[in-house]
Amino acid sequence: MPARNVKGNVQAQDKILYVANKLGLSSLKYMQATTRVIYDQSVTAATQHTLFEGAAGRAFPLTNLGANGNQFQVDEALLVEKIAFFIPDADDGQNFAGSTNRSFKFDLIIGNKTVMKDVVVEAGGQQAFYNDGTAASLVIDLEGVGILIPPQVEFKLNVKVMNTATRESVSSRVGCYLFGTGVLLNFNTSI
Repeated sequence: MPARNVKGNVQAQDKILYVANKLGLSSLKYMQATTRVIYDQSVTAATQHTLFEGAAGRAFPLTNLGANGNQFQVDEALLVEKIAFFIPDADDGQNFAGSTNRSFKFDLIIGNKTVMKDVVVEAGGQQAFYNDGTAASLVIDLEGVGILIPPQVEFKLNVKVMNTATRESVSSRVGCYLFGTGVLLNFNTSI
């Protein structure tokens, strides 16, 4: 198979177009995408968590994924551009507490591939580009790169909670948001 000739920089949204073209949806480039936010949380304190896996068994407000759980429907995809962590302050998952002494080390797994490994997000670290009151953000920005979660492929995050100063494991609740560009891959055709 001949090598692909790439001219210029490949944009993050080009990944969505590539998947759409492989699925036979050449008209996607003329459609409007949307901003999408998905989240999941574990309200049981532990040192390690697996988020998004088993989300179909959790109700809102613990997650907003619904019955399909940790995979999108056949006509959905998400280009992840930001990953944010938070600490739920109660078992009901309705509120969260700020964190100035927690770090999160995580792996993002899509299908059977680890696409981000041992990534650390720290309170007040270089990725913290805004403050929420007195609590520094726990957001990592993937803008310009983006990671595509295609339709009908399971995804999850393995998260380890650590003390920011000592790097020791800490038992804590944890939640995660995935922000990005969402698309509905419309397979309808008119004759």
